[in-house]
Amino acid sequence: MKTSKLGVLAASAVFGMVGSVALLQSAAAEDVKACYRTHCGKSVSGHEGKCGGTKVAELKDEKSCTAAGGAWTTAADAKKYEKNKD
Repeated sequence: MKTSKLGVLAASAVFGMVGSVALLQSAAAEDVKACYRTHCGKSVSGHEGKCGGTKVAELKDEKSCTAAGGAWTTAADAKKYEKNKD
């Protein structure tokens, strides 16, 4: 009976650790998102700057980014905006 309880405790600990790692990985994936310009110049209200696909570092959350006209996305996805010159 003692061996059975020990096995259950060990399994619970392992599953808890695996679940924690999965949560951390999904949280890390969300941290990768940032605000990016979709076009050149004044495409992001109040933030003049470079062309599409560049990061707007001043905008740190999705709500303020989209309200200013930016795109809340990952750097890989923002590559598609680099071709937008107008």
